[in-house]
Amino acid sequence: MSSRWMAAVLTVGALLVTAPARSHEDHEKAPPPAAAAARPGATAAAPPSVVDHAATGHAASEAAAEPKPMPQRLVRWLGRWHPAVVHFPIALFLVAAVLEAAAVWGRRAWLTDGTRVLIALAALSAIGAAALGWLAMGLPGPVEDATHTLHRWLGTGIAALGLLAWWAKERSMRRQSGRAARGLYAAALAAVTLAVLLNAWLGGALTHGVNHLRF
Repeated sequence: MSSRWMAAVLTVGALLVTAPARSHEDHEKAPPPAAAAARPGATAAAPPSVVDHAATGHAASEAAAEPKPMPQRLVRWLGRWHPAVVHFPIALFLVAAVLEAAAVWGRRAWLTDGTRVLIALAALSAIGAAALGWLAMGLPGPVEDATHTLHRWLGTGIAALGLLAWWAKERSMRRQSGRAARGLYAAALAAVTLAVLLNAWLGGALTHGVNHLRF
């Protein structure tokens, strides 16, 4: 490397090293707000809005840091499992509905053999998901919006519809069952499938906003 390039590199390096030091010196020379306020004739009190905001934030952080009772912590912890558990009844009900529809349209009765277990698991997991949802949302309050209310009660209804679909499926599997039992099962499964799709959209709207599925 030539001496000219070497001198240029050293000059740039010296500037980079001394620039932070100079800025630090300027920062040290500038009096802090507290020191400026302590001077004679200067205003010692900070603006009320700043003081109130700092005090409020400190009090809020102290309140958040306070230990909660064990039952309250347990309820909140269980409620956090709702978004994970709710995927089980959604998937199981939808798979059962697809298999039942394929069995009817494709005239392949063997596809319905596995739906008996799927409906049972879906109904049980729907009860668990609804219970965890109540723990996550708490009791209904006067300020609860329509989306939360609909999501809450539709999820509770899905648990009830799931039990009805399970019971109807067991009835339809018996040899002496007639067209009424099979029709009840088909209606219950269709209703719970539509309810699951709608409530899944509501859950996404609560988490990501109403436009979360906009194309």
